[in-house]
Amino acid sequence: MRRFILIVAAVAAMCSCTADNKRYTVKGQFVDCNSDSVWLISSLNGSVLTSASMTDGRFELSGEVEVPFMARITTSQFGIGPACEVVVEPGEMELSMATEMDSVYMVSGTKSNEGISNLKKMTFRINERIRANDGIIDNSINALIEDYENSIKSGLKDNLDNFFGLILVQSLADPDDPESTKIFLDKFPANLQKTEEWQRLNDEVNKLLSFGVGKPYLDFTQNDADGNPVTASKVIAESKNRYVLVDFWASWCGPCMRELPYLKEAYSQYSPKGFEIIGVSLDQDRDSWLEAIKTNEMNWVHVSDLQYWNNEVAQLYNIHSIPANYLIDCKTGLIVAKGLRGNQLSVTLADLLK
Repeated sequence: MRRFILIVAAVAAMCSCTADNKRYTVKGQFVDCNSDSVWLISSLNGSVLTSASMTDGRFELSGEVEVPFMARITTSQFGIGPACEVVVEPGEMELSMATEMDSVYMVSGTKSNEGISNLKKMTFRINERIRANDGIIDNSINALIEDYENSIKSGLKDNLDNFFGLILVQSLADPDDPESTKIFLDKFPANLQKTEEWQRLNDEVNKLLSFGVGKPYLDFTQNDADGNPVTASKVIAESKNRYVLVDFWASWCGPCMRELPYLKEAYSQYSPKGFEIIGVSLDQDRDSWLEAIKTNEMNWVHVSDLQYWNNEVAQLYNIHSIPANYLIDCKTGLIVAKGLRGNQLSVTLADLLK
């Protein structure tokens, strides 16, 4: 579920055009708006890029752009009131309220903004179905999500020359297949490779390419529940250990807690044979973290800096969703498996610890 949410979030935060003309114009109307001004504010740093007067909610913003970027058209400099994300790129664009989504504004007129609008409509329909189904994702909703992801895949090949393609690459980026993501990124033209979005994606992919299955683990140090520093390399170097699982989880993460029985079973069966776990928690609340460990009898090594998604180890391992894990061979220091869910962990350990 988190992957779907991250895709939706990405739609609200990127996109372009390769026209030679640098001029852009955005016209539109905010419905029932009392403001007499409208602002274009950078999504990157929150700075005001330009502004214009507004009459009866109608406005026109214009200027020149060297490389496409994301911004917000807003009726308040302080983020209060109606607003809309826009890809600032060469061309004539129009802002209007979406007919099927009350109080939601969209921008049309350029390829990137049209692409974002279409994805917003699709995600809106999916979320409406989920709400109508009391939050339960059944087979029919899974089918809608699959259609959504297939539309992204089919549209990618037609958008490698524009900023919207960057959104599609990010939506499809698979941590287990950074090589394919890198191939797509390298196909974008030079002007798009100068954008903040492309450079961030490229940095993440290069980071993933630097480690993974068959490559050395990344060492780290983080405090345990008693405030004592735990260094991964020291745990891995312990003579009794043959394989160590670095497991990313949190007490607030439902899927993580559903994985616990499998972790406990594997630990009970294979810890006497040289299996250890370093649990890296993305919790924020210390009491919730420690209570989960105690209540669920998670009798392995635990660390956390209580920084939520900004956990330093999670950042190091480029973790964007949990549960996630890496299995390390203590003898070689290489990662031998990742993403072991359910009984896959026990099956893998049974083969390795014969």
